[in-house]
Amino acid sequence: MSLQLYVWGPALNTPSIDPKCIVVQSYLNLIKQEYTIVKCNDPQLSPTGELPLLKDGSVWVAGVDRILTHLSKHKKDANADLSPEEKADYLAYSALAQSNLYDVMLYTWYADSTNFIKVIRPTYAKLLSFPTRYIIPIQLKNNAQARLSRHKVEIISDDVGLPQNEKEEMKELLKSGWHHMYRLARDTYTTLQAQLGDKKYFFGENLTTLDCILFGYLALHLYPDLPHKRLQYILVNEYPALAQYCDRVRDALHPSDQVPIESDPSEDVPSLWKTFTSNPLCFFSSVKSDIVSYMRSNEEKKEKSQAQIDFERKRIWSIAGGVTFMLAYIIYNGIISLEVQNEEDEEYYEDGESDYYYEEDED
Repeated sequence: MSLQLYVWGPALNTPSIDPKCIVVQSYLNLIKQEYTIVKCNDPQLSPTGELPLLKDGSVWVAGVDRILTHLSKHKKDANADLSPEEKADYLAYSALAQSNLYDVMLYTWYADSTNFIKVIRPTYAKLLSFPTRYIIPIQLKNNAQARLSRHKVEIISDDVGLPQNEKEEMKELLKSGWHHMYRLARDTYTTLQAQLGDKKYFFGENLTTLDCILFGYLALHLYPDLPHKRLQYILVNEYPALAQYCDRVRDALHPSDQVPIESDPSEDVPSLWKTFTSNPLCFFSSVKSDIVSYMRSNEEKKEKSQAQIDFERKRIWSIAGGVTFMLAYIIYNGIISLEVQNEEDEEYYEDGESDYYYEEDED
């Protein structure tokens, strides 16, 4: 059965402008699973507010980690032949990529105003429709600022006084010193290249899930044609083995003559609103997890920056206000009634995990 994958569309010389969407597309290509894509460019279509979103028959799965888990259980596990030690390495390096590589990408996209104004914002504007093309890029920049605050990064203005010529710019950077986020990039590249060694792929001659994950993030370091291509410069000139590895994965999983088949969106995409109306217990469980995450011990809060704490506080109040308004409107107008679900309900969770699954009603 063919799957349907909802993603951010291709951009910046990569299969998608979002690394998580690239990861899932790469994995589906690796396991040779038939699928079509919907370039929806709208995270609000997802019940969790994130892309990618996968439709597998009557089941919907949201989020890259949940999708990979679902595919490895129900389709094919690309890590099946790994040893226990290699599986442990997979978890460690996967976390490294999704943390460090993602943060460095956000820094070059949003903290560098030249990159943001000249390329990133216009690229999102082409993918988005009116009026979201004027709203989403700023929201993404604000989200990046909140995430990067743990690295003590403030998104203010572009580098002052740097020449626009790339070679001259690199000479100037070498004289004046690099921002500490580029040191983070180098440290991460060093770790990955050392582990890669002389191997074709990360665990040898065969591609695995980790190669899909690393490619998803490294591709958006290496291939975008930005005004300030500092990550590309570092990879090509200082970590050529890692850059060549990225090219090999791209050629194997995203050959130029292979174009993903597109399809029309399903009529029953489980949007955030549908999640609330069809399964309020699941919706409030998600809200509860956000509140519990925020209401941590004082010691844990001290480890966060004030910007992160303010961001989480605003998010909780926003959710609470929205839920209160919806409940008042729904109850007043008698739109729905809330019922406790039993074991025969079709929405379900597998293995006690918090992964989001939604199954359609059968006619």
